Amino acid sequence: MKNNPRRACLLLNRTVCTRPEVERAVEAVEALDVGLTVRISWRRSDVDAFIKDVSADGITRFVVGGGDGALNLVANTVMRLGLADAVSLGILPLGTANDFALGTGLTRDDPAAALHRAATGTATPIDLGEVNGRYFVNVASGGFGAEVTATTPRELKAALGGAAYSLMGLVKALRLEPYTGQLTLPDGSVDDGTMIVMAVGNSRYAGGGFDVAPKADPTDGLLDLAAIRPTGIVDLPGVVRELADPFNAANKYVQCRQLDAFTLEADRPLHMNLDGEPMVDRRFAFKTHPQALHVVLGDAASD
Repeated sequence: MKNNPRRACLLLNRTVCTRPEVERAVEAVEALDVGLTVRISWRRSDVDAFIKDVSADGITRFVVGGGDGALNLVANTVMRLGLADAVSLGILPLGTANDFALGTGLTRDDPAAALHRAATGTATPIDLGEVNGRYFVNVASGGFGAEVTATTPRELKAALGGAAYSLMGLVKALRLEPYTGQLTLPDGSVDDGTMIVMAVGNSRYAGGGFDVAPKADPTDGLLDLAAIRPTGIVDLPGVVRELADPFNAANKYVQCRQLDAFTLEADRPLHMNLDGEPMVDRRFAFKTHPQALHVVLGDAASD
């Protein structure tokens, strides 16, 4: 594993490649003789071809220019191609939320410095979460929030932007129809899996900086399962108070636990969101892959 590569490839998609700050960052890093190659994807399938071709050319560091969805795509591609032991990843935060980057202390304040760090910094082995054969780097979220994201009409998203999610979320929240099912733990015991919303965190933040899994650490070999469970009429202020202390055994609504594997079986189709990528199913088999991928993290990762 080449953790301090002499050559790196920056992967950008067409929506971010023309930003002036990106062009300036690339020029600044190229001036330092890092040996930076840039590839711009127009389709998701381009990433597969780029990683195959560029890694065959001897490049061992791929810098993901984008947010959590872009990082998810590259991580899944690297794992599927069997390149996790041969390459490492860096992150140039360019997405809307950049939640995984935020969790490790990487910011978008100085794109040139971020790109230089991503291209040349020492990579740390991190865990990956997996559910039903698909990997996630940051957080898998399920329940009514993921359903809102998946079912908000495209036209409404375009017209209202982020307000569309708030509007659709309000409609569904007022109904508060819980998802029922069962949770099977690593020892084979079965627990009640009923919930309104859940998050499975490999890292802490989701949804644009919400601390959904405050103890989650992408290097501890565990996934943090947090769920809001209905108990009669939901006391929203009470939920907020419990979110500040999610591992308190006396909590009525918010329950958290740390596991290396578990299975959730829902009684009806459940929407799940993996680093922003949607899926829907009734059975979800989660597990963690310790130290599966090498990634350049920010300073907060060592705090």
